[in-house]
Amino acid sequence: LQYACAKDGLLPPMFGEIDETGNPRKGALFAGVLMTIFATFIPFEYLDDFVSAGILIAFSTTNCSLVIMRRESPQSDPSLLAKLLAGYNLSSFLTCITISHGLHLFIGWLFAVLFGILCIVLVVKISRQCPPSST
Repeated sequence: LQYACAKDGLLPPMFGEIDETGNPRKGALFAGVLMTIFATFIPFEYLDDFVSAGILIAFSTTNCSLVIMRRESPQSDPSLLAKLLAGYNLSSFLTCITISHGLHLFIGWLFAVLFGILCIVLVVKISRQCPPSST
């Protein structure tokens, strides 16, 4: 992933360099050192939440990319798809946070259900208001 992002110009060129065996050694070394530092100084409870949030972000980014490739905004509102996807990502993140940390209180359950319903509403709006891409 780092290699592909570096080749696309999204990360510094160091991450796109390949050693004589065909491995992105500098990028792997940098990521490994950074993760070792995190694991050394950050308690496991927080690391567990970081991993869950990271998986959610990766999953949401992948799905949003797929939606952007398959759908397009209507002519009347060219930025509608981007707005709906941003709202979906925010509401799914808030749903995850409230499910992870707030279910021991009634208000946590309430917010989790509301944010979950908002996610569903946004998905329905995308499917109804953003037509399939012609390409």
